[in-house]
Amino acid sequence: MADMKRLFENAVEEYSDMVTGLCLLRLGNRQDAEDCYQNVFLKLYKNKSMLEKDAEHIKAWLIRVTLNECKNRFRFMSRHKTEPLEFVNSFYEDEHDCQAMEQIMSLPPLYRDVIYLHYYSGYSVAELSKLLKSRENTIKSRLKRGRDMLKDKLTEMSEEEELL
Repeated sequence: MADMKRLFENAVEEYSDMVTGLCLLRLGNRQDAEDCYQNVFLKLYKNKSMLEKDAEHIKAWLIRVTLNECKNRFRFMSRHKTEPLEFVNSFYEDEHDCQAMEQIMSLPPLYRDVIYLHYYSGYSVAELSKLLKSRENTIKSRLKRGRDMLKDKLTEMSEEEELL
């Protein structure tokens, strides 16, 4: 039992930032992200057999569960009237990181997820293909379109700053 507790604590320590980042990226506010974060790690705790798998398997499982949990939370929020909260960027300390995350968060979910997982979590196109159950060319297209959208947004921002 102590081994399982240690394995769980190690998994939380290792993947906490990744899960938090995905939750913030998907949901846009700290409170909903914290709820999803807790649900994801509660599911991991209940699924003790997952803790015995290799690190890459655990990481992929956590990403899949996190994305699904965020979808469930988003569905819940869309069915229940809530007041929208401001985006919370306190997770990222650097101002440029906050601005970049704001722009990434404004992308449609298909592009947002692959951009975040590729550039922030370091997944290759092949790994993303398996993880997101899509073809490699689809992932490449999403990355390209997402980068193009980000480039357009950042170009607009810099032009606006020049006018000021």
